[in-house]
Amino acid sequence: MSTTPPTPSGFDPSAYLEPVTPSYESAPIEPADDASLLSKSFFLGFVGAIAGAICYAAFILSTGIQIGYLAVGVAWLVAKAMMIGSKERGGRPYQITAIILTIISVAMGNSIMLWWDISHRQGSHLLIPNLHGLALFLRFGFEAPFLEFQDSPFGAAIGLFILFIGLRAAWRMTSGEPGASHHPFSR
Repeated sequence: MSTTPPTPSGFDPSAYLEPVTPSYESAPIEPADDASLLSKSFFLGFVGAIAGAICYAAFILSTGIQIGYLAVGVAWLVAKAMMIGSKERGGRPYQITAIILTIISVAMGNSIMLWWDISHRQGSHLLIPNLHGLALFLRFGFEAPFLEFQDSPFGAAIGLFILFIGLRAAWRMTSGEPGASHHPFSR
């Protein structure tokens, strides 16, 4: 029976417990084709980056308010789309891709704002840039956060810090940790 002495009332609870044997039977884990998941995740992340750039530019153009927290929203959108594409799997390739797509998305949003401003100053028709013009718009988009240091160094530093927070959220959400895609700032 049991090697433990009985309790004062004479009841031995260990006599009624069965020994626990570990069960190694679980649902079979289907092997995932990492290349196909990564490519699907990249595609959905790219769609999220385009949507994020459009939302980023549309909000700033419609309200005239440029806040850095939009970059956090763009990062969330890119990372969430990537995690949907990867079926909640993550890892270093997903994290690096999310960072790159988020930076490109914010740069595209800045480029769209410049394009819109130039197009409307020239009249009612929209300017359609050639390849060289498109490259110049994208270059401005990447330089825009740093060009703000000329006007307001403190505001530019805060904007870059908030962009870093957004990149950190994208990194955490695509880490593959359970629950990270739902709560990117929790530990």
